[in-house]
Amino acid sequence: MGIFDIFKKKKTDSTFPENELEQSLKQAASNISAQKDFYQKLLWNQLYVLTSEQSVSEEGIHTLEKDTTVQFVTFEEGQIPVFTSTNRIFDKGIIKEEVPYLSLKGQDLFGVAKGATFILNPYSNYGKELIPEEIENLMDGTIYDKIDEHEIENKKYQEFNEIFERAGKRQEGLILLDGYLRKQLNSSEKVRLEESIKDFQKCLEIAPNHWQTMVLMAKSFQRLERHAEALEQLESAFNTEKENHTIPMEASLEAMHLKDLDKALCYSEESLKRKPNDFALMGNHAMNLLIAQKDNEAKKMIEKAITMKPNDSVNKNIESIVKGVLSGNRKRPTFEDAIK
Repeated sequence: MGIFDIFKKKKTDSTFPENELEQSLKQAASNISAQKDFYQKLLWNQLYVLTSEQSVSEEGIHTLEKDTTVQFVTFEEGQIPVFTSTNRIFDKGIIKEEVPYLSLKGQDLFGVAKGATFILNPYSNYGKELIPEEIENLMDGTIYDKIDEHEIENKKYQEFNEIFERAGKRQEGLILLDGYLRKQLNSSEKVRLEESIKDFQKCLEIAPNHWQTMVLMAKSFQRLERHAEALEQLESAFNTEKENHTIPMEASLEAMHLKDLDKALCYSEESLKRKPNDFALMGNHAMNLLIAQKDNEAKKMIEKAITMKPNDSVNKNIESIVKGVLSGNRKRPTFEDAIK
């Protein structure tokens, strides 16, 4: 969990916000830029921390003298509850009676409780966990650099999402994620796909390992019959994403377009490793085996597929082709036959 993931934004308490610190906390829940102001106010404003009965003689604002020992109230897991105002102590009526507390500037509180985890406003609708690393970064000032880095990353991925969505819209009606469109592209449709490729390339500049972008770019290349480039993107996706079975399946089909039988077999086999009991993948691999003249393996593979799904029309056709080749009654299929 990142430092800034633990801001909580819900329905506001009736008296919230009632001071500058609470106002900045509210703003920081939805605005990264406001987090700097929140942390500054957290250091220099008064915070309220519960104490045991024996720690102080009366509640209120205190200055801790050197070597003073104070026993803070803690939750079961060791976190120290701390509040941005006295009203926050009694939010939602969880604490019903007066309790002893100390009020310290944030800087002083964090200094006397080094290494502790705090829960800011634990009973409120706006709260935050303050972990030791975060407090240490706050005390030495490095937290502001981290906020800047976080804001840059956030803007970067907002840009990524906008470009990715735009690229997808350019592809609408022109590609299929599971198969091929046979319709001939007109010039304007080709331009749309070319523009989608440019957008996907921008996405990969922002997020180089985003395999979904690689796959969708490959689909644009595929429809433009730029099969070498399509296979290149699919191979990058294959090396990035280790579980998705459709990536090697698509790579196998592109290898067939390029008449690279070794790669076609390798990828159809890999797709089955990723999804061993998929009858459609079995049929695809059986056809590749048949083209590669591995007839007995092709026969066993398509028989297994038919056993799993007896009435699948595609595999029934592949079974017929395999039997025809084995009996000598029909020619062995070619690369072109495999990609029809």
